[in-house]
Amino acid sequence: MEEKSPQQNTQLNTPSTDESIAPAAETSTDAEQPQTINLSAGALAKADYKPETENMEVHHHAHHEHGKRNWKSYFWEFLMLFLAVFCGFLAEYQLEHKIEKERAVKYMHDMVENLKYDTARCNSILARNVLLGKNMDSLRAAISEAIEGNINSNRLYDLWLRTETLNQVAFNRAAITQLKNSGNLRLIENDSLVAAMIDYYDRKVFACETSKEGLDEAAGSLSKLCLQFFYYAPFDEMLKTEKQYGKSIPDSETIKQQLPLYSNPPLPLLNTEPQALKLLYNEVASKERAVKSYNSFIRWARETAENLILQIEKEYNFKE
Repeated sequence: MEEKSPQQNTQLNTPSTDESIAPAAETSTDAEQPQTINLSAGALAKADYKPETENMEVHHHAHHEHGKRNWKSYFWEFLMLFLAVFCGFLAEYQLEHKIEKERAVKYMHDMVENLKYDTARCNSILARNVLLGKNMDSLRAAISEAIEGNINSNRLYDLWLRTETLNQVAFNRAAITQLKNSGNLRLIENDSLVAAMIDYYDRKVFACETSKEGLDEAAGSLSKLCLQFFYYAPFDEMLKTEKQYGKSIPDSETIKQQLPLYSNPPLPLLNTEPQALKLLYNEVASKERAVKSYNSFIRWARETAENLILQIEKEYNFKE
């Protein structure tokens, strides 16, 4: 017998098959691929197939369903809006009214202070002008005696110096000017009070200022004419002294200035002609008349100012 080689024994022991053995790599790939199942619509129905989406939770957004709105809903919305706007308007109006009322009180307080200043000035000027009128009356009498030939020159000089002054009221218009220029005269609700204030400044004060113009003219004319009769040289000490407003001159200085009035021989007049003295008399009388006319207007204005103060204090409950 022939002996078989080990290789032949191996081939004899291996079973034979008609099927080919696929590579391991290809077999593994086929196993991993999912199998596709093709089912018809009928098969799905028989199998009672339900899609997975039926089991999913669906979240719906809340939508409020609005019914049909009627005219009442619109009316109430309009009413609430109107009330809100109206209440805001009332609040603003009240605030503005309060501010304007306080402003009016401030203006009236200033007006009272201006009127008090006016009355004080009127009283002071009236007192001086009354004394001025008396001195001018005495000067006319002295001139009348000089016209008759009885010349007392020292007395004439004394009265001339006393009547040289001119006293006038400077009215305070600050409050009324501010009221008019700012347009705030409308803040004064009392029409009669407004009329009284306008009447005071447009009539009384205006009359005083118009009368003052005539007084200035008469005083200027008299001063020029006096230069033809009176000589300033003896009063050098008076001319050297500058008078300060609001300050009185010491008595010693006053006596020193008045010493020439007691001179002997008497102070000379530059003109003693009777006809010239008559012209001087007329000018003195003209100024005296202007002063007295001016005083009457000052009294009129003072009385009106005092009544106006009382009216304002009563209207706005001002207390001292």
